[in-house]
Amino acid sequence: MALIEQLLINGLVSGGVYVLVAIGLTIVFGVLGIVNFAHGEFYMLGGYFALIFATATGMPFYLALPVAMLGGAIIGVLAERLIFRSGGAQLQADTIITSFGLSIVLQNLALLVFGPQPQLIRSGVPGGAMKLFNAYISTQRVIIPIVALILVVLLHLLLTYTWTGRALRAVAQQPTVAKIVGVDVNRIAMSAFAIGSALAAGAGALMGTVFTMGPSIGGAIALKAFTVVILGGMGNIYGAIGAGLLLGIAESFTAGFLGSQWRDAVAFLMVIAVLLLRPNGLFGFSAKRA
Repeated sequence: MALIEQLLINGLVSGGVYVLVAIGLTIVFGVLGIVNFAHGEFYMLGGYFALIFATATGMPFYLALPVAMLGGAIIGVLAERLIFRSGGAQLQADTIITSFGLSIVLQNLALLVFGPQPQLIRSGVPGGAMKLFNAYISTQRVIIPIVALILVVLLHLLLTYTWTGRALRAVAQQPTVAKIVGVDVNRIAMSAFAIGSALAAGAGALMGTVFTMGPSIGGAIALKAFTVVILGGMGNIYGAIGAGLLLGIAESFTAGFLGSQWRDAVAFLMVIAVLLLRPNGLFGFSAKRA
């Protein structure tokens, strides 16, 4: 029983990170129809932003985290304005190639600026572990699902009760009609990239306190995020939340019972099964664009 609880807790920790990254990817796709393969690099940059502010300036991690998210949002807005919008990429293949190019550029810039050596963020959180039921979790790891939950709740409030949130949902459902009734689609596009990139950067900052990070970490997390988006339904934000937690738990139990070498395989098996049985995702629908 203790093993089950331990694996469940470990799965929730990694699932919380998957949720944050996948939600950002889902928002960008749902609003703009862009499959952004550079999304993992925003995760990577968030970790480095937090490292700079937490170590170079001595800023406490609880302040470095929102600053890193702000940095990720700025990079996302610049990418949308200077690359995706100005490039005029209308075809799906164009946006895929463009995002691949952006991914390579950001990864190599990080390599030049920060170097190839792995680095870890010192968060200042006291070490040790706490007991939760019959399982144990480090005080640093317990912060990850808590912060992820707070960010998800804040996003839900933004989407439900603010004008920007309603405009985001309107553009995701019917962009042409939204434009006719006065929604500034270009502004909403920037908002989508800002929110999505900020969430990815926040996830990178959180994971940078637990695992070492390097310029190439974005590729692996982007692959997991795409897996979550497919499982939850393309463009389905709440589906991404459920699918992210499900994937994290499934990976944890697979590693615990079958071995860590099967951890990544379970994600692809889940995607294959979902594509065969429920092409629109586990949670029922995918985004529809005009």
